[in-house]
Amino acid sequence: MINMEDSVTLSNSPSLRITASHGVIKVAAKNKGEVSIRNIQLKLLWGYCWWQGLPEVETFLKLFENAVKKVIYDVLPNHELLIDYDIETNDGLEKSSIVILTFNEIGADQISFELIGDVLALEGPDDRGSFSKLTSFRRKIKENVRKTL
Repeated sequence: MINMEDSVTLSNSPSLRITASHGVIKVAAKNKGEVSIRNIQLKLLWGYCWWQGLPEVETFLKLFENAVKKVIYDVLPNHELLIDYDIETNDGLEKSSIVILTFNEIGADQISFELIGDVLALEGPDDRGSFSKLTSFRRKIKENVRKTL
């Protein structure tokens, strides 16, 4: 049973929502009456990376972290942002066809944000050869990333 004081506290706590649909990742932050939303168009990002010869996954991670930083700053101006997530791939970053991000904690100036949508999975075509698939267990990534931005 939730008493009224708890429900008021829950609704007033800052939150971060991450959703994905039809090639668009939406990052939205809410704090009291303030809301900020940023969209990441994946097809445009992948095309830009291909055209410029940039590493796709690293570029996406930098852009994603920057989007999180901007939406949180819009609703709660801060000096430092803590972002903590686990990254898991089925090969090295640039050969991987699956990248899974699991968010553990996101906070600004010691204020934790409630995470709504704490797992983001990106999956693309697997164009690795048979030998590459067999040896990918050596290159798989499963690590924690903890940054202060």
